[in-house]
This record gives sequence, structure tokens and C-alpha cells, in this order.
Amino acid sequence: MPLKFRAPPHTAWVAAESANIGVGGAFIVSPLVQPVGAALTIELTLPTTEQTFLLPAVVRWSAVNGMGVQFVGVDVDVLLELNDFFSSLTSTPRV
Repeated sequence: MPLKFRAPPHTAWVAAESANIGVGGAFIVSPLVQPVGAALTIELTLPTTEQTFLLPAVVRWSAVNGMGVQFVGVDVDVLLELNDFFSSLTSTPRV
């Protein structure tokens, strides 16, 4: 899933991809890995809606090709919408 992130004090958005994303966090594939503990703002748009979500996050671990982030302080309505979308990706149709 494409997304963008920004790490203060930088003001520029960095385009990236998520290799794994859920309600609690994501693995962000990017050569611009931020240090563990860094606060980020994640911007993503779900394919099912035109609404853009800004999610506060903290880097919890890093690797050469990206970083694992935990979403923090996300509004419950946003979490519910994200949960609905992510669960639709893993649901199998009933026969």
C-alpha cells in the first residue's frame, strides 16, 4: 500500500510503501530509515475511500530496507475504519 511519512524536524513528505500494515502499525519500506523512537506522521489513503488519514506513529524497530512503526494516539473512529478495510482484505467470501 503506498503511503507517505514525515519525520520532524523535516517538513517534506517521503513517498514509501507498506509491506505489512494493520490497525496497530506498519512496516514501511524506505531507504530513509528513521531512528528507533523517532516520531513520524504517516499519510495514507485507503483505496475504498478518498479520505486521507494522518496517523501519528513511533519507530519501534529498523532494518536496512525499512522500519516498523506503531500507530499512537489514533482516534477510535479512524481505527474502526482502518479495521474494517484491513479485515475486508483477509475475509474469504462465504459460499
